[in-house]
Amino acid sequence: MDPSPPHPFRVLPPSRAAEASGALDLVVEASAFGGGTHPTTASCLALLAGLAPLDGQRVLDLGSGSGILAIAAVRLGAASALCVDVNPDAVASARENGARNGVAASLGHLQGGPGDVPGTFDLVVANVGGELLLDEAPRIAPLARPGGRLVLSGLLCGWAAELGEHYRHRREEPAR
Repeated sequence: MDPSPPHPFRVLPPSRAAEASGALDLVVEASAFGGGTHPTTASCLALLAGLAPLDGQRVLDLGSGSGILAIAAVRLGAASALCVDVNPDAVASARENGARNGVAASLGHLQGGPGDVPGTFDLVVANVGGELLLDEAPRIAPLARPGGRLVLSGLLCGWAAELGEHYRHRREEPAR
């Protein structure tokens, strides 16, 4: 059984970029920063597809790695996406992958964490380590505008209830 949920995207390496022919084709350099095969990334891709169309939305990809989720969001109609990662190599990877996919003009890039992100977003996707999701809830939750959505991934299912409580109580609190 494949643990990754199905999603409509076709993820291609740069060596097969010539095969990319549709909006749901993503050309991403497979690296330590995410090539779309990890179950948490596949889950986020499936959730993004389920939220489509993202027409005109501003998206935050927190812990962006390769930028695959931000690129997918733009392909699903988002007006823009901000890729944020603490690792400078990941920021460079997201920038390169945005250019490979022809969406560089719709992507912003920031090296930092949740406390460094300016403004609020219609959709926040955070595919990061589970403890970080819990510890950073006071800074991540307010990044979604009132009525906005949070897609949180990277935590074992057994922690889902605790994660939900962390974020339900933080949505109305100001960022610190």
